Amino acid sequence: MSHRDFMRDLSTDDKRNLTEKTDTHGLIRLTVLVAIITTLITCILNRVPFWPWLLLPQGLMLISLFHLQHECIHDTPFRTQRINSTVGAICGFILLLPCEWFRYFHRDHHRYTQIQGKDPELETAKPVTKIQWMTHLSGLPLLKSLLTVIAKYTHGNTRDSYIPEKAKAKVVRQVRIMTLGYGLLWLISLTTQNTALLWIWVVPLQIGQPFLRLYLLAEHSLCEHSDNMFLNTRTVLANPLVRWFTWNMPFHTEHHVYPGVPFHKLPMLHKKMQIFLQHTNTSYTEFNQQLYKTLR
Repeated sequence: MSHRDFMRDLSTDDKRNLTEKTDTHGLIRLTVLVAIITTLITCILNRVPFWPWLLLPQGLMLISLFHLQHECIHDTPFRTQRINSTVGAICGFILLLPCEWFRYFHRDHHRYTQIQGKDPELETAKPVTKIQWMTHLSGLPLLKSLLTVIAKYTHGNTRDSYIPEKAKAKVVRQVRIMTLGYGLLWLISLTTQNTALLWIWVVPLQIGQPFLRLYLLAEHSLCEHSDNMFLNTRTVLANPLVRWFTWNMPFHTEHHVYPGVPFHKLPMLHKKMQIFLQHTNTSYTEFNQQLYKTLR
């Protein structure tokens, strides 16, 4: 069965139930996440005993914002559109990932998943050697790419084919606001000689990158270059804690087949879809061990 057949077989009631949005689930999860990050920031700033060990969990919490931002560009974690837009933009500022730019980049990724020459994610080659894999996990190539995007759009360069003409001004405006914000934070830190942002944001974010890279590699690596979502995308049956902090995105085939389903309904969709899934792993550790064996 193809994903199109699956979608045709879903009843109208199933589709209505699966795509029902609410603010409640998203706000509860966001509140818990903000509370954890705030607690970690407080401990780091107050230099509690062994505080450097807190940089890792802080990094993990910060990179978990990627999953929230990803949901926000789909307008699914919250029923209220203004919350989706605001939360997505804040996450993007923290991650150096412009939200409106990412919206259109990701839209084409969904339209042309694993189609060479059309899927913008394939413009960056996946690692095929162990050295490339280690470089990829460092997050440094990503950092260079994001800084290039920010610099490019700050200067008004909007040549990316996936950005529609009507959206270019909005993307440029958002990136320029971000650039101004980064500049002000850098200036304040420099003039006050305060290194707080280094320890609660910059360093933890980079420490968390390898974990996010390992997660993202599982989504489509070792899958077919096909327009069938059951063949080109992988679901990872991760443990409940991982699923919680990744906003249920380990159910990634489910998400690609039906992007309009909010994160809290993806487990329900998984139950309906699981017998048709072609690429699954029980954990991210299992998948990355499998991937590592294919590297030269």
